[in-house]
Amino acid sequence: MKPYNNIQSTHLGFLLFIARATAVIGLLLFIFSILMFCLTFLGKSIGAMSLVTFLPMSMGVIFFSGLLAVLVAWEEGYRMRTEHMINSEKT
Repeated sequence: MKPYNNIQSTHLGFLLFIARATAVIGLLLFIFSILMFCLTFLGKSIGAMSLVTFLPMSMGVIFFSGLLAVLVAWEEGYRMRTEHMINSEKT
């Protein structure tokens, strides 16, 4: 199970890899912030601090990952549309 498994790219494969990697990092940060928040109820004061810092950071990383995936999908769609238009002009 990898994020953005429906997106394929011919020219921007590395950028798609970066988008997938940042999505995994963002999800891990999100899980970490939730776990640290649960520690707040055990009397650890660092848990509330992690929710304030890691939760917005994880959401930002996931948002950035989504933007990269949108860029890759948009470029691939544009490339396919252009190839189709060029091939239809040849015939």
